[in-house]
Amino acid sequence: MDYPHFPNTQMVVKVNPTLKVWWKDIKRNRELEANELLGGLTALISVKSDRYLIKALLKFWDFEILVFKFRDFELTPTIEEIGGFLGLPYKEREMIVPHKPTPRSFLKQMGMRHNPSLLCLKEGWISLEFLYSRLGDEEGHENFHKEFACSPAKWERYRLNAFAIALLGSLVFPTERKKIHTSLSYVVRMLARGGKTIVPMILAEIIRTLTRCTKGRRYFEGCNFLLQL
Repeated sequence: MDYPHFPNTQMVVKVNPTLKVWWKDIKRNRELEANELLGGLTALISVKSDRYLIKALLKFWDFEILVFKFRDFELTPTIEEIGGFLGLPYKEREMIVPHKPTPRSFLKQMGMRHNPSLLCLKEGWISLEFLYSRLGDEEGHENFHKEFACSPAKWERYRLNAFAIALLGSLVFPTERKKIHTSLSYVVRMLARGGKTIVPMILAEIIRTLTRCTKGRRYFEGCNFLLQL
């Protein structure tokens, strides 16, 4: 099999400072709840990226049989490894399959009023900065109270889910232009209900991304932090 050269493969290298600040706030008040919802995914905020390791691994990925082929042996990421690293249960749990919400539905899940001027929602994405300014910042409800359809007390209930969406969209399922998929709101909602697992979804995205990058895709949209571990 012929493998291309990967000099321009890009990926998440540093954790967004806004996400770090948000996590510090979460740790002060709701760390236990965050860990129950996200397991070891919160630890990714402290991982340092080794882009050169990922680029080196790409040269050994065989996308036909989905393994890293070295001279004397083969390796492949497994669901047991992903679940074990993250401390996330997956056995006898229903796999989550993301669904893109309507703009109105997404905002409702954030406790916000419908806003037709947010054209990005029609395209299925939102920015980290938008989520943090409204739901991460302690003065978010006060600063943007006209955008919310809930009281300050109820607003507190939406903040953890918004953080979970931001973390997943920034570190686990990143995109080249730093856009966070609104479909992750459905993923977080299912995790919060219990009895579901995100582990197969993470593994599938890593394998899919390895294959795409091996074939020439520029940006690594899987969780390169987790793969290097």
